[in-house]
Amino acid sequence: MTPLLLTLAVSMGETLEGQDLSKGSYARLGLGGGVFTRVNLSEADLRGTDLREAVFDQCDLRGVLATGAQMRRAVFNRCLLDHADLRRCDLHGAVFAECDLVHAQLADAMLAMAALSKCKLDHAVLRAACLDSALLSQSSLVDVCLDGTSWQYTTISECELTQLSWAGARMLRNSFFRTSLKNKSFDGLQLEGCQFSFADLAGADFSGVGLRQCNFQGAQLDGARFVQANAPASLFCDAAGAGVDFSGADLRQALFTGARLPRSRFNGCQLHQAHFAGAVLGGAQLQNAELDHADFRHADLSGADLRGARMTRTVLHGSRTDEALMSDRASALETDPDLLAAERWQPLAA
Repeated sequence: MTPLLLTLAVSMGETLEGQDLSKGSYARLGLGGGVFTRVNLSEADLRGTDLREAVFDQCDLRGVLATGAQMRRAVFNRCLLDHADLRRCDLHGAVFAECDLVHAQLADAMLAMAALSKCKLDHAVLRAACLDSALLSQSSLVDVCLDGTSWQYTTISECELTQLSWAGARMLRNSFFRTSLKNKSFDGLQLEGCQFSFADLAGADFSGVGLRQCNFQGAQLDGARFVQANAPASLFCDAAGAGVDFSGADLRQALFTGARLPRSRFNGCQLHQAHFAGAVLGGAQLQNAELDHADFRHADLSGADLRGARMTRTVLHGSRTDEALMSDRASALETDPDLLAAERWQPLAA
C-alpha cells in the first residue's frame, strides 16, 4: 500500500485488517486515530509519524523504525514489538497489553502515565526514559537498562526485575508491590516515600540510601542490607527475614510491629521511639543502639545482645528476654503486672 492510500484510508476511518505493510516507507505521515488489526508492519519506516490514539490489535511490529513518532494514548494489544526502535517516541498515556517488547529500544521515550500489562520487555533499553505515573503490572523486565530514568509516582506490580540496572534513576513515591527485587542494589538512589509492600527483597542492598517514610510491610528481607540507611518513620510491619543488616541506620520512629527478623543486626542504630511490638528478634544484635522510648512490648528478644544500648524508658512489657544481654536494663520499663492481667482477662463462660 502506498503512503497516499494509507493516509486516505486512515483519514476516512477505515479499519486496516490483515494488510501486509512490512518494510513500507511511511515516515512522517499523519495516521492519528488509525485502527490496525492483524497488520504486518515489521521493519516498516514510521519515523516521525503521527500515530496519536492509534489502535494496534495483534499486529506484527517487529523491527519497526519509529524513532520520534507521536504515539500519545496509542493502544497496543497483543502485538509483537521485538527489536522495535521507539527511541524518543511520545508514548504518553499509551497502553500495552500482552505485548512482546524483547530487545525494544525505548531510550529517551516519554512513557509518563503509560500502562503496560502482562508484557515482556526482557533486554529492552529504556535509558533516560520518563516513567512518571506509569503502571507496569505482571510484566517481565529481565536485564532491562533503566539508567537515568525518571520514576515519580510509578507503580510496579507483580513484575520480574532480575538483573535490571537503574544507575542514576530518579525515584519519588513509587510502589513496588509483590515484585521481585532479589539481590538488587539501590546504591546512589533516593527512595523517599517509596512502597515495597510484599516485595521480595532478599539480598537487596539499601546501604546509605535515603528511605524516609518508605513502606516495607510484608516484604521478604532475608540477607538484605540497610547499613547506614536514612530511614526515619519507615514501616517494616510484618516484614520477614533472617540476618538483615541495619547497622548504623537511622530508624527513628520506624514501625517494626509484628516483624520477624531473627539474628538481624541493629548495632549503632538510631531507634528512638521505634515500635517493635510483637516482633521476633531472637538472637538479634542491638549493641550501642539508641533505644530511648522504643517499644518492645510482647517482642521476642531471647538471646539478643543489647550491651551498650541506651534504654531510657524503653518498654519491655511482656517481652521475652531469656538469655538477652542488656547493660542498661535498669533504665527500661519492665512488665506492668496490672496491664498484663488486663490483657489476659477473659469473660466468664455463660
